[in-house]
Amino acid sequence: MLNQEDIDALLLRYLLRECEEGEKQVVERWLAESSKNRKQFEDLQRFHELVKRSIQERAVQSDYADFRKRLVQWQGRRRRLRILTGVAAGIALVICLGYAFFFIGGQSNSHSDQLATNRLLPGKAHAILHLSDGRAVNLNTEARHIEEQNGAQLLADGHGRLDYQATDKTEGKKVYNRLEVPRGGEFQLALADGTKVWLNAESELRYPATFTGKERRVALKGEAYFQVATDSTMPFIVQVGEMETRVYGTEFNISTQEKGRIETVLVSGRIGIRYNSKETMLAPSQKAAINLGDKKVSIEQVNILPYIAWKDGIFMFQNESLEDIMEQLGRWYDIDVFFSNEGLKSIRLSGMLERDKDARELFRHFEKISSARFSVQGRTVVVNEKK
Repeated sequence: MLNQEDIDALLLRYLLRECEEGEKQVVERWLAESSKNRKQFEDLQRFHELVKRSIQERAVQSDYADFRKRLVQWQGRRRRLRILTGVAAGIALVICLGYAFFFIGGQSNSHSDQLATNRLLPGKAHAILHLSDGRAVNLNTEARHIEEQNGAQLLADGHGRLDYQATDKTEGKKVYNRLEVPRGGEFQLALADGTKVWLNAESELRYPATFTGKERRVALKGEAYFQVATDSTMPFIVQVGEMETRVYGTEFNISTQEKGRIETVLVSGRIGIRYNSKETMLAPSQKAAINLGDKKVSIEQVNILPYIAWKDGIFMFQNESLEDIMEQLGRWYDIDVFFSNEGLKSIRLSGMLERDKDARELFRHFEKISSARFSVQGRTVVVNEKK
């Protein structure tokens, strides 16, 4: 019987392709035993992918021995808060490699008793599916099998994912569905063409149950990460208000969470941003920002990690204002935030927190490196200035 330490070591070797054939078989049998085992491995895979992307962007050193060492460290610390401190608080943030990360676990003696007693639990997989016949179906922990009017099969796994499958019975008739993710929720979606979509809290997507015609068009409000299935004959188009993002097979993130602004970050491939009768092409690691007030489009090179880490279960803040940070936390934890002093909103902080953690962990350490103090009463957080 393998103990947890043996399993961790095997998973790491398997992921880094260092396993002997016999060890591979042991890992594959272990993965087949339970969904809990598979979830543990998927957590490590997600972290590995984030680190690889960071290396590709030269955000971290690509030394293999150091990379392996950090992965081992992460396995022992994956349940802890990571925070950027001191002078490094204003420097670009990268995942657990290089630079000045400060790993913190357990309880701090410096925070108030009030923070210790008022828990702020994270959001969870939850969505409302609006079908073409007007029905609204709550998708949470219950597995469901739904058939649409055109014969398309919808499978909800009860763990935060909805899959669309076309069958021989599926008719050419186009019917639309809408997936709504409330505050405190998130959800994954696999469209009929194989495109995968991750929807963040307070977001919704409208899309056909099956794609027909010359294009694959969906409409987004909020924030979503897209992994688009390749089909050069049928472009994939994401409509966000007056803006269109046209793709043929790529990965990107779109956010409308900031009022009056649409941001699109390209991870891989090429996309065209059509707005105000003009099309702008994006290359990987570029961000297009549209200001809806003056209708201007700006393009810049960015580190993609802070924009996409949310889909892998991580909050990553890179020199962001406290106002923006609290807006993101408010959507996920379903909390209301009030600032007692307008000046507190402009405090700039950097840090990282796993999304399944209590928000108070982040508050405690922000209190250590800033002039802000956090008071929690139920689902309300008041940000005060330290006296």
